[in-house]
Amino acid sequence: MKAKTILQSLISLLSLWVASAGAQTIDLNINNDAVALDYTTRISQSELNLGAGLLHHQDHGDVYYGSLFVADNVNKQTALLAGIGGRAYYLDGDESDQSGTAVGLGGFVNWEIPTVTNLSLRTDIYYAPDVLAFDEIEGYLDFSARIQYRIIEQAWVYLGYRNAEAQVEAPGKAKLDEGGHVGIMLWF
Repeated sequence: MKAKTILQSLISLLSLWVASAGAQTIDLNINNDAVALDYTTRISQSELNLGAGLLHHQDHGDVYYGSLFVADNVNKQTALLAGIGGRAYYLDGDESDQSGTAVGLGGFVNWEIPTVTNLSLRTDIYYAPDVLAFDEIEGYLDFSARIQYRIIEQAWVYLGYRNAEAQVEAPGKAKLDEGGHVGIMLWF
């Protein structure tokens, strides 16, 4: 019930910003065991971005998050985009000692390969140490990397790898998802 309320709150907050939003993305990826959905919107006339997402693993549980970050080209290079900020997570693991909240700090880097048109590499990492993790969670790592290809101006397809794991008291680490996935990202 908590997770549903948190997700509804995040969606409500985002809907308030949509009227003044600039660019928006929907990112969906899947593998045999997990599905992840991310929605991000840029506030118009600003580099500030808001987002919300969900990672569902059929055997390990769910992770809900809200994002707040800034993004811009690095040193005015159009081929290199970076974002820095944070994510507030709610983890609802299938084991009784794998639920809680965490605040991860981090960001992403996206590099458009100059010698191959429409091909880019992207990596995202957010880390919450023990001091920013609560309830049964003692830390959280959210890492992903992918190679993506722009098939049309507003759509990318990609192959990626994700490692989402929580540090818990016992047995130590709780994998929420680890492995490859395929995805699509739409920009509008």
